[in-house]
Amino acid sequence: MSAVRTTCWRTVGRLRNLYLTAFAVGGFLLLSAALFVYLLNRADGGALAVQAVWAVSVSSCLPFLAILLGMDVWSDERRSGRLDFLLTSPVSEWELVLGKFFGVCFWLGVSILTFFVSTVVFLGIFAPGVLSGVSYMSFVPAVLILLLQGGLWVSLVVALSAFFRHVAVVAAVSGFLLVALPRGLWEALLIWSPQGRAAFGEMPLDAQALDFASGMISTGTAASYIVLTLAFLLIAAHLVKSFRFIGKGSAQLRLSSTVVCVFALVLAALMSALAIRLNVTADFPLAGERRFSARTREILSEARGNVSVVCLLPRNDTKFRSVVQFLRALKREAEQLGGVRLTLRFVDPRWDIGAATRLMRMGAGSEDLVFVRGQHIVSLPIRDGVGERNCASAILRLLIPPQRRVIYWTQGHGEIAFDSYGADGMSDIARELARDGYDNRPIDLLSLDQIPSDCALVVVAGAKSDFSRTELGLLESYLRQGGRLLTLLGSGDSGGIAAFLPAWGMRAERCPLENVRTYSGRDVVVSDLTDHDITLPLKGLQLVLESPLVIGRTSAVGGVDGVDRIEFAPLAKVGENVVAAIVEKGGGTGTDLAIRPTRIVAIGDATFAVNGQLTVRANANRDFLLNCVSYLSGTDAIVSGGPDVGILSVGLDRAEWRRFVLTFALAPTGIVFLFLVVWARIRRRHRT
Repeated sequence: MSAVRTTCWRTVGRLRNLYLTAFAVGGFLLLSAALFVYLLNRADGGALAVQAVWAVSVSSCLPFLAILLGMDVWSDERRSGRLDFLLTSPVSEWELVLGKFFGVCFWLGVSILTFFVSTVVFLGIFAPGVLSGVSYMSFVPAVLILLLQGGLWVSLVVALSAFFRHVAVVAAVSGFLLVALPRGLWEALLIWSPQGRAAFGEMPLDAQALDFASGMISTGTAASYIVLTLAFLLIAAHLVKSFRFIGKGSAQLRLSSTVVCVFALVLAALMSALAIRLNVTADFPLAGERRFSARTREILSEARGNVSVVCLLPRNDTKFRSVVQFLRALKREAEQLGGVRLTLRFVDPRWDIGAATRLMRMGAGSEDLVFVRGQHIVSLPIRDGVGERNCASAILRLLIPPQRRVIYWTQGHGEIAFDSYGADGMSDIARELARDGYDNRPIDLLSLDQIPSDCALVVVAGAKSDFSRTELGLLESYLRQGGRLLTLLGSGDSGGIAAFLPAWGMRAERCPLENVRTYSGRDVVVSDLTDHDITLPLKGLQLVLESPLVIGRTSAVGGVDGVDRIEFAPLAKVGENVVAAIVEKGGGTGTDLAIRPTRIVAIGDATFAVNGQLTVRANANRDFLLNCVSYLSGTDAIVSGGPDVGILSVGLDRAEWRRFVLTFALAPTGIVFLFLVVWARIRRRHRT
């Protein structure tokens, strides 16, 4: 058996018999689980893959594990005198260092594997939807970058352990170099220049783990880790070799060894810089090709012509990699469907100033995704997120320009403002509607004789005070002519147009809801969506409503046939209680009659689609409201398409999150910790 293998297994056995190893591995599992749950909750509803969340949570905790496992590998040998014996054996220092290194890396790899198994098991139990369509092989790049990072941390700790005699000093210096220094410098840079702070993955080490876990394999990053690891192992070997130097010539030998170590560091830094400079990046779709919704596929296949998609964004921006991946997948999908032809361009506004200036003169912003056809453009701000729905709508508007459609929002009764950018406003939804080709305008019913003819629908968003008879008469006249109305009901069963609805087949009332799922204790998670054109694309998703009103049908429903017949259809239910519904009058007259049916959608919560609600939770609220608008405006076939595919959806309510956190964090940690403690105790008894 080689000296490297012997030293490796001896190190593995020694660490197995230490109580410190039990605390190190158990603490690593506990911290990684806590960070994973926190990041998973933040990523819920976003496009970040579960592999990336897992990799970042492990990457942040690896330095602590490497320090605890490797800080005593040489200090113990020096204290016990075994190092002098090893140095007298016919074994090179390089072999001893490699054996120690691989022995510590073995425990580090076992810890990573244990956390991976526990993550897969407990996600499969509590949130199986998170792993739906995710292959275990897609975690391989994440494991690769974690092993590269862990190897670098272990090599540095092994070198420090050979340099310092006391374990506490090794732990302190290692903690400073591996944790405090890189993350402290990064935070200091952000304080000095806060521009560019991203919501997730802004730390370079975390960003590298995020890249690999997302399928963007960087040869420069991998090479730099390998080169630096070898450099620190070489330094550790020379430090161990210096223990042989005794007598008069030892000073010169130590000096030459120090010079070699310094040159090794300088050369490793230069080679790492060169590797990063000559970096080659490969993009792998880890979970298979991205799946697009039926609506997007229909647009890509039906549209004809050439569209140039320009990403106007600096290449070092943290959002650049995710935008590139999405656009490449979109182009591949368009090529397979044989419809619109997409050409991708990436313009860095810092370097390609001419192209950036031309786009900005056409109306694009400084960080936009620009769809260009001839002299016409549709620009999407990247800071608002690059979603499948928005890009599909941009292509549709560019190739099939719709007739201008106007959505009128009532005002003067305490309604939620569509142009308010606060947490209680609805500017986010209004912006989405504008991207779909709608024009949002306020309307004062008291100042009009009739609702304008260009009206696609009227929105009453949480009116608190009653509408006057004149206003209700205007709405009545508009609806009898085939008008469309979307009403978001306020906190009570009176106010707004609540008294107007019974004549149209629905009544809003406050009823207690029992045995409901909740996130915060005040909201209600609605997962029972019916089989309607509005809700079919959202099957399997959920709405989150704040204390919703119950919508019941009145005697006006049914009763007569023909154009005066009113049909009532529930859209979302909590148990037997309907919290969102639609009524339609004149829908059964047949296509041979040129009669536009009247449609009214009522939702029992006025605040479910305000800005604050859409940014803090993963739900289908946004898409539900957009689908309601699409159906009411009469563009059902092409516009009602549901949410983006590939969104990370955990689907746990507050109670389920609590059970998942406690079980996932404590069960694996407790089992592994007790096993290692018992093993170490048994081995100690055998030795005594």
